[in-house]
Amino acid sequence: MFNNLDDSNSSRLMIKYLTERQLPEYRLSYKVAINHNENPFDQLLEVSRQKALQDYGVILLWLAGIEAAPDWFREALSEVAILYQSFSYILDRDLQTHVSQYIQDIERCRKVLLVAHSQGNFYGNEAWQRVYKNSINSLPLNQLKVMGMVSVATPASFVGAPLDYEGDQQKITRYLTLNDDLVINVIRSAIIDPLPGNLANSNESSDWKNHSFVDTYASGNPSQQVLTNFIRSVAFNLESLPLNRTTLDSSALASAGYDHVIGMLEIEFTRSGSVYRYYDVPETVYNNLISAASAGGYYNQAIRGQYPSRRLF
Repeated sequence: MFNNLDDSNSSRLMIKYLTERQLPEYRLSYKVAINHNENPFDQLLEVSRQKALQDYGVILLWLAGIEAAPDWFREALSEVAILYQSFSYILDRDLQTHVSQYIQDIERCRKVLLVAHSQGNFYGNEAWQRVYKNSINSLPLNQLKVMGMVSVATPASFVGAPLDYEGDQQKITRYLTLNDDLVINVIRSAIIDPLPGNLANSNESSDWKNHSFVDTYASGNPSQQVLTNFIRSVAFNLESLPLNRTTLDSSALASAGYDHVIGMLEIEFTRSGSVYRYYDVPETVYNNLISAASAGGYYNQAIRGQYPSRRLF
């Protein structure tokens, strides 16, 4: 909210600046997913303009209950509240386009990380649920951590949604809202119940609302570093669809693949055709496996029961 396409592109460039050197293990692609709906606060401002309001700052006082709001504003606010509560404005062509792009990237074995700001968190949450309802090659996506989300200045009351494996959602979602973000605090007092503030900056922002992605969150101290750390943390917990695996000369193991970024080993078993993933596995273990005289023997000795694992299919 309060952002246009230029603002979103500036945010994209800022994210690139903050994270490109922090994620050297990844080949990164930075994209903008923007919705073009008129946001509810724009509607309030438009109603106020039509009423020839001279001081728009008084809107925040009305919303916060510091001053009594006129009837026309209360009526407009009620309409906005209904709009927010129904979430009808997120079921649109923009969102469908976003979800289609995310699924295409996942099908290409890419990992998707959303950094959502303000109203974009409603879109991000809805996109999350739609993506994870899908299956690719009969593999339910909610069994994998294929898309993560970092929520910034969120007016929503949650981030993402629970996945099939307990704990996965917590590993790939983070949120950051400043205690003195005026826009979110106004929303909290007037419309819905966002997640609580969880950080305070020590420096002043050029944005008096303390809500801007670039000027406040991505430039503040310590919010800039916290945001960067959150993105890095989520990125290193994401995984892709089944890997390109190396064929093994083994009667027990058909093939093995490795994601060196997150330390994930993937093994296909010969007899059953089952594929398992093992997490937090050193790369030396993978190298030893594919070069072992007996891959099955090495698996039983050094891998089986040694690492967290799950069956894909």
